[in-house]
Amino acid sequence: MSNDIHNMNEYSALWFAYLEGDKKAFSSLYRLSYKSLYSYGISFGIEDQQIRDTIQELFLKLYSGPKLVKDPATLRAYLYASMRNSFINYQKIQQRQLCLEQGEEFHLKYSINNVAMEDKEEQEAIKIKLDSLLKLLTPRQKEIIYLRFLHQMEYEEISRIMNLSDQAARNLIHRAMKKMRDNDSNYMSLLSIMVLLPIDF
Repeated sequence: MSNDIHNMNEYSALWFAYLEGDKKAFSSLYRLSYKSLYSYGISFGIEDQQIRDTIQELFLKLYSGPKLVKDPATLRAYLYASMRNSFINYQKIQQRQLCLEQGEEFHLKYSINNVAMEDKEEQEAIKIKLDSLLKLLTPRQKEIIYLRFLHQMEYEEISRIMNLSDQAARNLIHRAMKKMRDNDSNYMSLLSIMVLLPIDF
């Protein structure tokens, strides 16, 4: 997807610039990443301050140890995977009953208010349909739909973030989409609208 390629190039270009000694590039990378990483954290149900602290710690770690990223092309996947692991560890520390890998809730956040539709009733009808479809999915299916459609990530990135093989990621998407298709034959039209939706948090 063109947007995904553009984002990857921007991430990589800023990272290369930082490695070449441009300290401002690191700040730009932080600003580029912050909203998406924050939204990802909200989706796991983590409280606001913990998300902010986790992002700060992640970038401090990255600043002092740039060799943690073996391949600049995988930087975005590294950031998301690091956030995901931090949230799992945080939940274990808090002695939650379930961790993400065992089925913890994933709250797929989005906003439909800014979509170019004049009819508010049409907006509300689409939101109801989307919510109904998403309720059919398991937390991991919601997460992969979130990464694939709202962040327009390719399977290689998703598999790195969710610690899956490429084939397992494809299978997970396939099962999620089958659930939605079985419930609403217009599910692809709804998912195509989701690509246009602003991320909400």
